[in-house]
Amino acid sequence: MTGAALGFTHEYEPVTTFIRESQIPVHIAPLRGAKDCRVKAMFKDPVYLTIIGLARTVFFAQGLKFTVKGWENVPKDSGAVLVTNHTGYMDFTYVGIPFRKHRRFVRFMAKKEVFDHSVAGPIMRACRHIPVDRTDGSKSFEEACQKLENDELVGIFPESTISRSFEVKNLKSGAVRMAQRTGKPIIPVLIVGSQRVWTKGHPKHLGRSNTPIHITVLPPWTPEGDPAEATEKLHEIMDQGVRQLWDEYAAEEGPLPKGAYWVPARLGGGAPTFEEAQAEDLKVEEERQRIRHLRGDLATFKEKLAESAREFGDSAREFGDQTRQQFLDASQTMSAESARRREQTTALLAQFRQSVEQMADDVVAGAKESKESVRTATDSMRVTFREAYVQLEKASASGVEQTQQTVYRLIGQSMMIRDKLPQRLNRLITAQPETFIFDYPASLADDAGNISEETIKALQQLGNDGATIVVLHESGEKPNLSALESVDLQVVELPEGASKLEVTNAVVSTLRKQARKEETAILFAGRSNFEEATQRVGMPVVMADADWPLLKNADWVVDTVEHGGVAATLQLLHDRFCDDGEDDSSEDGK
Repeated sequence: MTGAALGFTHEYEPVTTFIRESQIPVHIAPLRGAKDCRVKAMFKDPVYLTIIGLARTVFFAQGLKFTVKGWENVPKDSGAVLVTNHTGYMDFTYVGIPFRKHRRFVRFMAKKEVFDHSVAGPIMRACRHIPVDRTDGSKSFEEACQKLENDELVGIFPESTISRSFEVKNLKSGAVRMAQRTGKPIIPVLIVGSQRVWTKGHPKHLGRSNTPIHITVLPPWTPEGDPAEATEKLHEIMDQGVRQLWDEYAAEEGPLPKGAYWVPARLGGGAPTFEEAQAEDLKVEEERQRIRHLRGDLATFKEKLAESAREFGDSAREFGDQTRQQFLDASQTMSAESARRREQTTALLAQFRQSVEQMADDVVAGAKESKESVRTATDSMRVTFREAYVQLEKASASGVEQTQQTVYRLIGQSMMIRDKLPQRLNRLITAQPETFIFDYPASLADDAGNISEETIKALQQLGNDGATIVVLHESGEKPNLSALESVDLQVVELPEGASKLEVTNAVVSTLRKQARKEETAILFAGRSNFEEATQRVGMPVVMADADWPLLKNADWVVDTVEHGGVAATLQLLHDRFCDDGEDDSSEDGK
């Protein structure tokens, strides 16, 4: 194949290309008819074409030596999903080279943060690349499918992030699902050597480095059947291809230096092993999963605020005229009771504002992944909160009795979101709990008296790990605890309508009988008569729908029973302390 057919040279004058099918650079003459193709491309993608020209110049100045194979697999005009192993920050500028054979433009999927950059962002959008929110990729998936249906080439890094081991990591299923939905093939485009220019955790080498970079284009492949199984097959194809490419790279550019950071560990290099890199990637994925849940919590809270704003507005209209007249009449001789109620209302409003604003600040401060998207979701929630707060102020003078329960629930919800944050959990979880105490109807059972399967499983795990489970219930309640018979279970019956003192005495005496320390006990409570008992344990946990006396002074609030708050908390504690038999509290929220 002639160098001109490669499509990666300046077409205005003969040049020496640095793309190789062998070790010898090729002299290239202009293509006949190239001017017409160039003019059409400029009208179609003028910015992209300009960027390609600039990239060629930079690559030439850097002395990069490209060896490209598999030209016969480059599609002339049909759409395809191009999947690439990800080893360096410059990968996307290199893997498009083979597709200039037919003057094709690749629309790469790239993380949204790149599009937010003041310089890179406008360029990425002008090149019609696809922004990806790595905590919610649904929008980018739809955009990519639309481009594929229009017979464009969509480039994707199915590993999602750079492989620190320079081996093929576990793949996301998005590429397979795009191909199956649109009927377009997957074309693996594999690369070795780009990590020597610039990769994660190592200095960049953007000057003249004469770095050899090998690229191979594999034959088109059509995924069939279950997307998960097809993704495993794609991993096998890419892994075998990358291993072969490394063998070729070593043969042509070797010997590979022992201990070099850019060489995989299996080849004697200093890169992390596959297992070590996967462990680091798992932490990143857990953070992204946390952010997805966080954004869902913020969206739900925003909806509740909007609903409450309408409720507060209705209350203000219903009681507004009556309230204004009452305060005019009482302005001179306000009773002590009216003054007390007014003071309580003012304090409640202040706590509402403080709780929401503190939660919003902590959410943004704790985001490691997709920080801008979290900030956007938080700012939107703040706007809705201000609207609700204005309506609440109008209703507060007389309608607060009608709206205060709603305010209590909103405060509980905001505290629950705050207390899911990793930086908050690290302060709340002071030791490995030995005893788990439950206010049965408020923290274990739903309205029908049933305990969820997730909660039962979590309790069984903790029991098997040696924890003591204590369930407190009043005499009129009939808890069904048969599923927990295999664990160390203590059931304590309280008198009906038990006082705070009776509840506290029951908790303390149970711990003493079990020879358990108060500071290593965790108590899940929701009823006001548990208020004093929460002060006698090391880790008091309050349900988001708990009575106000518990909520107003709560340090740790979790989601309601119906939303799996206890089960999630128990699983978190099990994962933190019991998976490896070690205390992992130094890791944020893991």
